[in-house]
Amino acid sequence: MFVFLIKPMRNNPFIIKKENMKTTKLLILICALSLNTVFAQEKAEKNADFSRLTKQREPAVSLGEISSLESKVLNRTIPLSIHLPANYDSAKKNYPVLYMMGSDYRARFAMLASTLDYMGGGQIPEMILIGIDLPEGNRVLLPTRENQDTTIPDNYINFFESELIPYVNNNYRTAPFKVLFGGSNSGFFSVYTLLNNPLLFNGYFASSPSLYNIPVILQQKIKSGPLKTLSENRFLHIIYSDDEGLTNDVSEFTRVLAEHKPARFTFKVDELVHQGHVPASDFTKFLFALYPDFHPFNFREKLESLDKVTQHFARLSKRYGYKILPPMSVIFDLGFVTIRSKNLIAAEEIFQYSLEVYPEEKDSYLGMGILRRAQGQFKSAKVMIEKALTIDPDYSLAKRYLERLKNQMDTR
Repeated sequence: MFVFLIKPMRNNPFIIKKENMKTTKLLILICALSLNTVFAQEKAEKNADFSRLTKQREPAVSLGEISSLESKVLNRTIPLSIHLPANYDSAKKNYPVLYMMGSDYRARFAMLASTLDYMGGGQIPEMILIGIDLPEGNRVLLPTRENQDTTIPDNYINFFESELIPYVNNNYRTAPFKVLFGGSNSGFFSVYTLLNNPLLFNGYFASSPSLYNIPVILQQKIKSGPLKTLSENRFLHIIYSDDEGLTNDVSEFTRVLAEHKPARFTFKVDELVHQGHVPASDFTKFLFALYPDFHPFNFREKLESLDKVTQHFARLSKRYGYKILPPMSVIFDLGFVTIRSKNLIAAEEIFQYSLEVYPEEKDSYLGMGILRRAQGQFKSAKVMIEKALTIDPDYSLAKRYLERLKNQMDTR
């Protein structure tokens, strides 16, 4: 704090001598500059505090990145939204790809991305999500109103086949398994793509599809189009609600489909009750239907040994056409139960396998640490649990086990 004293004249205490005026002004100027410096420092400190607070509030889930692709087929730049699995960089494995039409609807894209992250923890395989933005609206995926011209949706199919899918395969580690997802008019496009180029994707999801567009043409394609001679397994899942006026259109479409479908084609239809247009629960239902027996708990199969686990996922790999590893959660749970049953030899085999197939996963090291502790190898257990914490310093379960281990070592 700065205090300025102005000495009054003896005869008139309210008048300052002229010769002191310059000194007084100088002192006031110095005071103002000094106070500005103090305020600037305080503002900088507050900004720094706010910056640190903002960093602490950064979102824990990343929706991915915005990209684009120059399309010669569509003669325009196509905006893309890309979401990769959390361990994509470290896992070094290949992933199936889910393509979403209309990812410019960010809330919908965010829902798909977070659902894939959540269910990818063990209920389905992890997947890459590629969103195709439609800033002009998904109406462009329908035939024109005037003359039912399908040039634009046909071009989008060509865009997928000749440009987008090769681009994604060249730039990301993809497995040979692809799924197309669309809702409303984009759902129509998903069905339309299936009927025109069924081999382009392995699975087709259509939420509240606008099947009242060109119904006769769609039926003709079912009866005599490319789907009729399908030679590989393909799957269609339609979901809609009873309160959106689609029941008759979907019923007629699926009636014709059931009469003329090839043997290698399967489809599923779910009519929900009072869920509205493009129901919010559709995507989870789609994924469970696509991978109904991925997680053993989904169908109550007892996989009580490592051999049964690996055999189960080998069968899935053959069915889906790419290598599907047992989820880390299945391996960890099996190993933990095996340790508790005192079968430490079998548990050793399980967690050695875990380290082999998931060397980047914290649970592989925690599991081995828990096993080493059960074996009485405390130093080795400590190394393994600390390795798990190196991968994830905030891993609370590893912290608890490490604390227990240290207490156990101190009492010896």
